[in-house]
Amino acid sequence: MVGAWRKVELDGQAYLFQLDVSEDRVGYTCYLTDLVNIYKEKIDKDGFTDKFVEINSDLEDVDILEWFKEVNSIMNSDVEKKLKGEIVGDFFNLEIKWFSDEIPIRWIFKMTRGSTSDFHDQVTKSLLLSMSLLLGEREELVATIRSKDLEIEDYENSGARLTRKALKTTWFKPELAFNETKTVVIEDEIAFLTSKQIQSIMNKTLTKKVEDEVDLKVKVNGSSSQASKSIIGEAKSLPPKLSNKRKVVKPDLAKIADSNKKNKRSKLNSL
Repeated sequence: MVGAWRKVELDGQAYLFQLDVSEDRVGYTCYLTDLVNIYKEKIDKDGFTDKFVEINSDLEDVDILEWFKEVNSIMNSDVEKKLKGEIVGDFFNLEIKWFSDEIPIRWIFKMTRGSTSDFHDQVTKSLLLSMSLLLGEREELVATIRSKDLEIEDYENSGARLTRKALKTTWFKPELAFNETKTVVIEDEIAFLTSKQIQSIMNKTLTKKVEDEVDLKVKVNGSSSQASKSIIGEAKSLPPKLSNKRKVVKPDLAKIADSNKKNKRSKLNSL
């Protein structure tokens, strides 16, 4: 499950943090960026188990799945927690502390500096997809307004009139509509990207991406079964084959002659 970008403040510096959790199993990939550099960590069940037991050595009877769910819940919620970040060379250690049923718990995301490709895939591409979504919504909005103009024009041509002249609008011109829109000055880039308005757009692109991946998997996995079903369907729709072995019934000439004679006699008797 792809998580949303969340704002994380560490020693007065703002970062974006994203946690992608594997479905139906323990494991995640996390990213941290200041919009200049990006750090990431990918961990599976064995790595999570070893690290959790090492960090929380005082715990007994550790249920790894439950603690994994709690780590995920803590990072994706506003539950009170303490965060501490430390950069050591190409490594970024993000430590998190919280209480679970009055038991102190710790977890450390040990991330390494990512490549320019990682930054492109997680940050740049996400922003480009958001821009593409906005353009699509803008085109849909313009088309709706144009349809409304045509609808109003049709009413006017039919004799309808406005009761309040203040509601009168001019014909919508999309090439002039957004020329006077003022550019918004972004003072805090991290706060801007984590705002509700921007996150609602970015989360739409994440959902669409997951849906497209699922559709692709279904198409790939279902191609062979669909092909076999179509073949079976065609076979069912074909007409039944006629058998080459058919019984030939020959006419009985003697019976036909007798019936003709009887008909002639009946006609003569009637005269």
